[in-house]
Amino acid sequence: MIRDVVLRRFKRFQTETFPLEGNVVLAGQNNSGKTTVLQAVSAWALAYEQWKLLNDPHKHRGAYTWKPIARQAFSAVPMRSFDLLWHDRDYRGVIEIEVQTARGWGLVMELAADSTEQIKVRPRQDTPAAVLEQPGLSVVYVSSVDGLEIEEGAVNNPELIRTLLGRQRPGSILRNLLLEVSRTNRWEALRQSVRRLFGVELLVPQTPGGFIVCEFQRQGQPFALDILSAGSGFHQVLLLLACLHTRQGAVLLIDEPDAHLHVFLQDTIFSELRRVAADTGSQIILATHSEVIFRSVPPEQLLVMMGPPRRLASVAEREQLAKAMAMLEQVDIVQALVAHGVLYLEGHTDLNLLRAWAVLLNHPAEKFFDQEPFWKPLVWETRDLGSGIKAEDHYAALKLVRADLTGVRLIDADGKAKGIPPSENPQAGVLNRIAWSRYETESYLAHPATLARYIDQHVGGGGADAVQRFFRQQFEAYAGASAAAGIAADFIANPLQPAEIVQTYLATKKARTVIIGGVLQEGGVHGMAYTDFDQIAAQMLPEEVHPEVVAKLNFIQQAFGL
Repeated sequence: MIRDVVLRRFKRFQTETFPLEGNVVLAGQNNSGKTTVLQAVSAWALAYEQWKLLNDPHKHRGAYTWKPIARQAFSAVPMRSFDLLWHDRDYRGVIEIEVQTARGWGLVMELAADSTEQIKVRPRQDTPAAVLEQPGLSVVYVSSVDGLEIEEGAVNNPELIRTLLGRQRPGSILRNLLLEVSRTNRWEALRQSVRRLFGVELLVPQTPGGFIVCEFQRQGQPFALDILSAGSGFHQVLLLLACLHTRQGAVLLIDEPDAHLHVFLQDTIFSELRRVAADTGSQIILATHSEVIFRSVPPEQLLVMMGPPRRLASVAEREQLAKAMAMLEQVDIVQALVAHGVLYLEGHTDLNLLRAWAVLLNHPAEKFFDQEPFWKPLVWETRDLGSGIKAEDHYAALKLVRADLTGVRLIDADGKAKGIPPSENPQAGVLNRIAWSRYETESYLAHPATLARYIDQHVGGGGADAVQRFFRQQFEAYAGASAAAGIAADFIANPLQPAEIVQTYLATKKARTVIIGGVLQEGGVHGMAYTDFDQIAAQMLPEEVHPEVVAKLNFIQQAFGL
């Protein structure tokens, strides 16, 4: 059976290794490459079998002879053009598909462009002659059943059956597979599986007039029903079992069997398939994104297809996978693989403010913010009416994609009450936690000179007086009318080193609405949305940016290795 598969320049993979020993489930979201792996193994088997038809196992001028294959005969991968096989559709060079077996031999098949409608294949030139004497592997690709033919004639052509399976038309030959099983000593085992899973009796197929009649009978009912009247889940299970029983000792490549299966069947199907595979000496490589299926699979038989493929080692990792599948979007996986790190913030306004300050200061952290930074809100919903996803849970899911990914969680001052201690120093590969000492990120826009200048630019003047009036009114509630003017004057003169009473005010008052919104209203700037507050940050002078803002940018820079 297969132990490892290595793909080079095949479809989405430039170079990647897949550990596939034993029965294995490829677990991952849509478009994660699961089907591509199955197609690659199928393409390898087809290429090798076609090449062996040359009956020329000898090298000529140091290399084996090429065998041409027309697109119509290349049933391993349905496609309209051969360039779709090549990585990034670069229809040049050679694709290599390497299969290492549990029997100790391995073979690299080369696929080279020949024309728009034809490729050529051969073993790589370093393949020992002894390897080519091996019997090879029987590989069967099984896709989801999308409906049965109303009538199906008996086909005495194994190659046609294989071709239809490869072209993802199993509904056209399901009855032929059942007929084939009925003519072997595996029929009773298949009937027992069907009885165990569905509680019905599968009747022996008949061929009146050359057409195959396949029926089943429910317990206690005197009449039989055609399998055409059964559900798609029943058809899917029949297909999988029939392939196992007719292709003993084969590698079965099963693509998304959960597509038509009820949750109950999803929970039991892999166990049943493993049992039959052990009985028939077969290997199962199954691709799915069904949480139900991979929760029913031993962790060591799960290959995670999120980021670099890897086998799981524990039940805890399997539970982490289940959570990751439920909360990660495909864009999360893509960004996790290439980003310097992931940043968790209160919201988009915080991101815009940090970006504006980084640009203003020409800070190295600007490298993280300048394009499409990988960030998420501290808690958010992936869909309407969905439960909120916390930063800690999202980060744990991302670690399954990329184990060395670094995270930074920046919370407002009110978040300290949640008992989350901040990180003293940035660390790579963990979720760092830092917090503002003021109420929220917008609190660091509370620089009197900046706000006065912004008001002047928008209403033509009066900014300084408006700022002074506003803060004097605010501090009256803290120190009384007689002291408020002095406190306000001191804050205006020393905004980066305010008195303790001002620090308390900035740490307890909501800046977005009370402070910044209040100052702008006092100065005559009306209707400015808080989502545009980064415009104020952009108007600051570098020396007006609070040292704590610089410290947070430094932390992000160091944590992400910028």
